[in-house]
Amino acid sequence: MTDTDKYFNADVVIIGGGVAGLATAYYLSQKENLDIILLESNSIPNPENSSYGEERMYRRMYSNEYLAELQEQSLKEWFALESQYNCQLLRENGLLFYGEAWDEETIEGSIPGARRVMEKKGIPFEALNAKQLQERWPMRPKPDFIGLFESTSGMVWSAKAIDLFRSQAEANGVSIQTGENTISLNPSDSNAVAITTSSGKTFLAKQVVIAAGAWTNDLLTSFTDPLNLEIWPMLWGHYKVENALRDRFPQWFCFQQEKPENNDGGLYYGFPCHTPETSLIKVGIDWCPPELRTKTMKTFVREPNSQLVQLLDRFLRHNWEGIGECVGLYCSPYTMTQDTLFVLDKLPGYPQISLFTGGSGQAFKFAPLLGKLLAEVVLDRTLSVDLSPLSASRECVRPVSTLGK
Repeated sequence: MTDTDKYFNADVVIIGGGVAGLATAYYLSQKENLDIILLESNSIPNPENSSYGEERMYRRMYSNEYLAELQEQSLKEWFALESQYNCQLLRENGLLFYGEAWDEETIEGSIPGARRVMEKKGIPFEALNAKQLQERWPMRPKPDFIGLFESTSGMVWSAKAIDLFRSQAEANGVSIQTGENTISLNPSDSNAVAITTSSGKTFLAKQVVIAAGAWTNDLLTSFTDPLNLEIWPMLWGHYKVENALRDRFPQWFCFQQEKPENNDGGLYYGFPCHTPETSLIKVGIDWCPPELRTKTMKTFVREPNSQLVQLLDRFLRHNWEGIGECVGLYCSPYTMTQDTLFVLDKLPGYPQISLFTGGSGQAFKFAPLLGKLLAEVVLDRTLSVDLSPLSASRECVRPVSTLGK
């Protein structure tokens, strides 16, 4: 092989084959005649990233009005994709927020905050007390628990969505190359970017999109300072439930105040059974203690933490009826910003590099809108949505000088 055989030229190279990268490839490939390459270090879907799994929540219940507006725009895109490709990507099964109603925001908002936003936006919901919660679902709520049920929320069939974005991007001419682990970027004075992979290839692009999730800062450190991000190992898994109760489990999110004495963050979630073959629910913890958080995937621990495993198991068995054996637990890397909002912007000082990061475990529900917006950012088009809250220059995500532990 000659040296010139190692070089590939493209208008846009996308780094990352999760849902954000694939959605960006899909929308870019519809804009105009572009040469687009997408690089993914593993397979698609990649079991090591935060896009992996069969389902994700979508919801209209937000304490943050901006996220509620983004969800409305995202749902329009989801519905358009379902109509265009005659497929089901969403399942409307409602969502229950329940638990303690203290007026303080968590990473997922709060019950009082969500109620205020839904009332302001005219989103119908039901308000429930502990007795009504117990009568309707197989739960054991504490006497002071309250609930909000919003019937038009539901789940995204995430694996189907990834497959759709990939297949349609490839049909539109995008070159998707798996097993290509990007190790460095080298922006040049000519506004091109050289991307080097561990296989020894170099790709030269006019524009680059970094959609590498938890690996974002590891890439940025090859040529600039990393952003102020943290990576949280988020525990989730599947539990069997009694067959007689399988159809009564809702999609839910439980808010409880943090209990430092038990090292319990208090935030738990679950999905309903959604296949007739198995009586399994997906459940997880939406929090992790500070000592488990990291700044780089080089120090990320994939083994489920035993303390979190015990917390999840104890919560389920104390709060829900009919919980059986656990049939699998996993840790996914969630990239967190301090304000829990995403970063979707041109990288400051590098007009040829766009990026999406800081998904905070919430990004999948917005996937088509994120892809559409990234395509607009790359091409310097008029933006469909105000992106100033997602700026890479906002104070809480400004680059830090070193990539710590």
